[in-house]
Amino acid sequence: MSLNFKKVILLTFLLIFYIKPSIAKVTFQEILENPADLEINLKYAKEQEALGRYKATLTTLERLNMLYPVNTDIKLYLISILLKMDSAAKLQLMVETMLQDPNTTKETRDYIEGILKTIANQSKPKPKWFAYLDLYYKQTDHSNIDGVSKSGKLYIKDNVSDFAATKYDKTFSKGESITIGKNIDTTSAISFNAGLSVNNQDKGKENESDILSGSVSYSKIIGKNFFIPYAYYSRPNQKWFDDYRSIGIGFNNSYNFNQNNSINYNASFSNTEYNIKANGRASNPDLSKDINASDNNSDVYSAGIGYNFSFFDKNLISSKFSYSEKKAKKDYNAYRGTGFNIGYTRILPIGNLKLNKTFQTNNYDDKNTEFVHSTINRKDDIETLKIQLSGRITQLIPFLKKFDPGGKIFYNINFTEIDSSSTLLQNAAIRQNTSFNITKRFSLYE
Repeated sequence: MSLNFKKVILLTFLLIFYIKPSIAKVTFQEILENPADLEINLKYAKEQEALGRYKATLTTLERLNMLYPVNTDIKLYLISILLKMDSAAKLQLMVETMLQDPNTTKETRDYIEGILKTIANQSKPKPKWFAYLDLYYKQTDHSNIDGVSKSGKLYIKDNVSDFAATKYDKTFSKGESITIGKNIDTTSAISFNAGLSVNNQDKGKENESDILSGSVSYSKIIGKNFFIPYAYYSRPNQKWFDDYRSIGIGFNNSYNFNQNNSINYNASFSNTEYNIKANGRASNPDLSKDINASDNNSDVYSAGIGYNFSFFDKNLISSKFSYSEKKAKKDYNAYRGTGFNIGYTRILPIGNLKLNKTFQTNNYDDKNTEFVHSTINRKDDIETLKIQLSGRITQLIPFLKKFDPGGKIFYNINFTEIDSSSTLLQNAAIRQNTSFNITKRFSLYE
């Protein structure tokens, strides 16, 4: 017999034998005037339980248990409330006390021993491996794929030149990733991920690449904290520009004050190293012989802290301050950046709607006197707007449930606008990207 079924039987028994039907409610004043009256107090406890006021119910039953120490039914009623409140410590003490009582009947003892077995099974973690494969396809429309400046101009060694015309194009991405992990216990898990992405451009070739990536992460619940340290590796093989590889480590942590309020903070470090390609650079091949790929090598340190507030169950407002510092071989590639982000998330029947606005300022350490301008230090002010709708495809198109009953196909629609202002002409640009992504997940082990 299951524990939940036994609870139903117990509560039904108590309802029949201890709570007499009555329209009138018991007031707290009546309890104060009749603290030892079994019938009145049990009726009051039941009324408070029906209202979801388990603490008041518990307080009443604990007092009755002291007044009537040999009443087994009061003890069982008390156990049922402790089960509802998920009060493991008090529950453990209560059942062990009853087992040690020689007056406890065999039937009651068997019931209590069943509760103890349930508690023991729940406290023992059950490690479980999981694995799944994701296959995805993504199409992105780019309004300004090459990042042409707003003015159509750029600096080349102090001289103003014409930029190429703004170009609209599409990119297509397809790939797969596999994730393998293990739930170490009820509060922690570890996972490994590896993936390959193939990216093609419709008209041009500059933005085509194959990207190999991998990561490992560990998650741990510590009190009110949800802590995730991670490490990753990425190796893009670009078909025109210089190849590079990136490695990084970091952590994220969320601290939940209560159901509606939390803070999150993070820190990370990444290292990027470039390898020059034999075919040079599409943007300025004449300068390829004068540029070392290692000039773009960099280390990036970043940290951030944010606050989240949820309300009405389906709404979340978030804000975050961030700081980043990029160190590079050439000072004109190094900067210090500060940012602020504000976001809103709404749970809809068709999926999750997310709105984000980011303000970022990057101050570069020195002038690029070699190739750009001898007197102007670069400073960028970047505003980024993101609108995203994501969820299961069956939420967006309900009739697809017959083709995807398990809800393993996901969609993501994303619009991004990046508006950059800069002290250098070529870095002041507006880019708008609209993408649609669909992912099919296959469970390999669970």
